[in-house]
Amino acid sequence: MLPMGISAQTHMQHRPSLDTVGATASLACAVHCAVVALLFGALPAASLLAAPWIDWAFLGASTAIGLFALVPGYRRHHLRTPLVLFTIGITILTTLRVLRVPPSIAEMIVVLFAASLLIVAHWKNRSAVHTCEHR
Repeated sequence: MLPMGISAQTHMQHRPSLDTVGATASLACAVHCAVVALLFGALPAASLLAAPWIDWAFLGASTAIGLFALVPGYRRHHLRTPLVLFTIGITILTTLRVLRVPPSIAEMIVVLFAASLLIVAHWKNRSAVHTCEHR
């Protein structure tokens, strides 16, 4: 039950969408990777941030959130762009992890590019879903 005076539509508008969560997770991943790349040589404690399981956890969470947000979105709006951008971004990030590319400025730039693709994918998906709801 919703509190008195709050409609279901109002409640849904204030709840963050999976696209918002996905874009935020992608941004957090990009910030993490940038910090690790910049601090890796400067601070010994940065090696804790560079643990492989942290990268895989971010990648797994981003993939799961992306699929749960983008696939249903595609079924509603049939716009392929978000799925294509997401697939390219996740593929780049996964390739970097599989190849065990060490933290560097070049790796940071590639990660930021890939994370940007994920963020834009969620933004486009959210916009398309919103447009479908108001037709």
